[in-house]
Amino acid sequence: MLTRMKYSLRFKLTMFLMVIMTLTIASSILITQFCVKGFFLSELKYRMITMYEDVNMVFSRAGLSDEEISEHLSKLAANGEINIFVLRKDNTIYSNINEESEMWESMQSIAVLLEGQNERNLENEFFDTGQGFWIFNQNYDKKLDSNFFDLVGMLDDGSLIALRSSVVRFNASVATTMKLYLYVGAAAILVGCMAMFFASDSYVRPIHQMAIVAKRMAQLDFDVKVDSRSKDEIGELGNSINSMSKELEATISELKTANAKLQQDIDEKTQIDEMRKEFLSHVSHELKTPIALIQGYAEGLKENISDDPDSKDFYCEVIMDEAERMNILVKKLMTLNELEFGQNKISFERFNIVELMNNVNASAEILLQQKQINIQFMFEHPIYVWADEFMIEEVYRNYLSNAIHYAKEKSDIRVNAEQRDSVLRLYVYNEGERIPEDELDKIWIKFYKVDKARTREYGGSGVGLSIVAATMRLHGREYGAYNAENGVVFYFDLELSKQHIHDENS
Repeated sequence: MLTRMKYSLRFKLTMFLMVIMTLTIASSILITQFCVKGFFLSELKYRMITMYEDVNMVFSRAGLSDEEISEHLSKLAANGEINIFVLRKDNTIYSNINEESEMWESMQSIAVLLEGQNERNLENEFFDTGQGFWIFNQNYDKKLDSNFFDLVGMLDDGSLIALRSSVVRFNASVATTMKLYLYVGAAAILVGCMAMFFASDSYVRPIHQMAIVAKRMAQLDFDVKVDSRSKDEIGELGNSINSMSKELEATISELKTANAKLQQDIDEKTQIDEMRKEFLSHVSHELKTPIALIQGYAEGLKENISDDPDSKDFYCEVIMDEAERMNILVKKLMTLNELEFGQNKISFERFNIVELMNNVNASAEILLQQKQINIQFMFEHPIYVWADEFMIEEVYRNYLSNAIHYAKEKSDIRVNAEQRDSVLRLYVYNEGERIPEDELDKIWIKFYKVDKARTREYGGSGVGLSIVAATMRLHGREYGAYNAENGVVFYFDLELSKQHIHDENS
């Protein structure tokens, strides 16, 4: 965690501010170290000059008693930083210093030294006020063994004045100020760094959120957005990331759509290639046997294998039957091709489905008698539907033919219907072997036969149920098959005529 914090922007900002503040305060301390003493000395000199002027004003006022003068001087020297000593011409002394102290004697000696001196002959700095003057310098007092800042001079009334401030106290004030400055500087650095550490969170948090959003975008997750409410550069960056996310999502969506379409085209091409191979395989298989029979019997006729007229007639009938079988297969394939590729358009019309099924049943009467199959046709009244009559006839014919082929001898075939609102569902049931459940969905594939041996016993081409599926898809209606007790049921739906629905409701 320490390593991660070390490289975090928040940590870097805090450390950068700490370095800047430290350098700034350290520079200020160094500058102050060289300037503060001179500044304090200027301030002390200014205060001593101001005090000189105030004392001069007190002694210039006429009529003040000694007590009033002493009271004014006590107020001026109240802070104790500057000592006052005034020697009047009548040798009266005014001071805030104890008379028994060494400081009294020292300042008295300074005042005495000024008597009879011409200020213009003095080597030290002086200031001439007209009648009075003052001199400011730093002196070493041997009696007190200490250095002092002294301002000595003469007031306008001729009184001598000595103002004194201790150099030790002055240096202590300078040192205290520098120490305070150091403490304040250290506290400022600490408080500033802590404030920056917490304040930087308002800048680092949106950047961290942007990093999370960028990672999610790299994983193609474009639902997450940057919450950019600020109007500064960070807010603009957040809005830019959101815009980029939106554009990337749209672009990737288009790419996925294009890829899906391309994949679909590839799958369709692959499927078409597989269907073409499968179609050629099935057609060649279905045509191989009749072609071989036609070729064999034709060669027999050519070589006069048998002179018996009945045999020749049999050969000719076989050739004709096989040719008819191929003709039917080709026609069915053409019909299926037209249905699958939409070339055969639907012509909806209203017709009686019961009459249509009766006609188909009558045409299959011979096949029913051959297998002694009883067809139970459970309709008493006409039922009118909307559909393409020719196509629906082919659907029912395929269902019935399929039922006859796979029904047991001396069994039943039941044809009935069920009304579901505006839809009529027709059922064709035959007794016989049930279709394996895993093959119920495959029987609609062209050339698919549950009989793996592909026997020619029934003459089926394997195309009839494919035609049913294509026809019902064009009509947009459901169809299917399921196993029932002792047999199989095929069904398909048709749209009922409104007149028939009205009659049923009446």
